[in-house]
Amino acid sequence: MELDEATQLRVLESMVAHQYTYAGDHTIEAIEVAVEESAPDTLVIAISDANLNRYDITLKDLKPLQSAKVHAHLIFIASLGDEAAALAKAVPNERAQCCMNTSDLPLIIKKIVTSALK
Repeated sequence: MELDEATQLRVLESMVAHQYTYAGDHTIEAIEVAVEESAPDTLVIAISDANLNRYDITLKDLKPLQSAKVHAHLIFIASLGDEAAALAKAVPNERAQCCMNTSDLPLIIKKIVTSALK
């Protein structure tokens, strides 16, 4: 689906980005807050360094990604072994993706945005 420039500008103006975080992993809390505070049908994309075992992140912790209220997605950047790929595969509805090469990130985000527009 092609969007005209005015629509693209409105989308960009409505995006909220946070560049910094505290030490430790706050992925789950960030997803929970974003899902709870977002308006219906909002697109939420969280990006995590995929240090899953260190912070004991499991499939159960990612339940907020399945919210019917918003389109919530998680992108794991890199991974130790296959832990991120295995967890992403277990998340229903392709709400989690792995990005092992940063040059793939724009394509992953495009796929997420396109699926949210359907």
